[in-house]
Amino acid sequence: MTKEQKRYLVADIGGTHARFAYALVNDQHGLARPLIGAPFIVETHSFSCFEDALQEFLAETGTPEIAAAAVCGAGPLQNVGMSKTIRMTNCPWVLSEQALGATSCVEKVALVNDFAAIAFSVPHLTAQEYIRLGDGTVATDGAVGGPIAVIGAGTGLGVAGLMPYGNNEHLLIDGEGGHADLSPTSARELAVFEILLRRFGTVEAETVLSGPGLEALHDALCELEGVSCETVHAAEIAARAATGGERLSREAVALFTGWLGAAAANVALIMGATGGVYVAGGIVPKWGGLFDAKLFRRRFETRGKMGTYLEPIPTFLVTTPDPAFKGLAQIAHSL
Repeated sequence: MTKEQKRYLVADIGGTHARFAYALVNDQHGLARPLIGAPFIVETHSFSCFEDALQEFLAETGTPEIAAAAVCGAGPLQNVGMSKTIRMTNCPWVLSEQALGATSCVEKVALVNDFAAIAFSVPHLTAQEYIRLGDGTVATDGAVGGPIAVIGAGTGLGVAGLMPYGNNEHLLIDGEGGHADLSPTSARELAVFEILLRRFGTVEAETVLSGPGLEALHDALCELEGVSCETVHAAEIAARAATGGERLSREAVALFTGWLGAAAANVALIMGATGGVYVAGGIVPKWGGLFDAKLFRRRFETRGKMGTYLEPIPTFLVTTPDPAFKGLAQIAHSL
């Protein structure tokens, strides 16, 4: 690390994995150019709390000097007393700025929602870190033509957005859009939806658009077809669909893709995301050629009289690993 660089601690805490890293940022001329180190990845169920996992990372890396720390978590951000807190949605951890500062011995700390961090990364992505899905002309690649939306499936479903203002600055549009309702638009989707409704009591977007959601889709299709259903994890469903080995796995992936396109359209309509909708998360970017961009885009644009509003909005797939780290580095640099 040179004297012009600052080291930031960044961490992306999901329901299944916690990822820690250091970001080196060149402070010359006030420009944040993060160089992200190799991530230190642990399974959340292996630690009783966030602080224990953080201490493990610090011990493994020799506890270097840190200028600031920024952490994101998969859950709603709340103010508890003088500290911002995230009670994780899909694991029993509780994150807090107070605990982050005390454990890392860093004064400047920030805690944000995981998709807020990804949203902050979008304006800093290079052309090699995402691909365009279909058409759309309102924003050019790499440029911000209006509000930006980000949506992505992993252990859960995350949604966030950015509103551009001033000189290349952005305001965060934060929320829990993954828990909005989901609607069927065909007889087949309706039949699957009814099975999910009976099983879960309510069907949110995250009920379908997540790792557990893909598994639930496969289970529902097995029930609908009247076939014996073995327990199949999301990664195996994708692998079977990719090799064409099982018809119901292929259909589960297709249902997932179509509903993701519809959910992305919902987000675009609600946020007025003419700057584009970016798909991220731990599932779809790993699918490669399995992801049917044409199906996704068709469902994105199919919205009756609002189709003409959605057709010009570009959609992208974020392909770079750990994009949240890039956003967290920007947040830490601003503290």
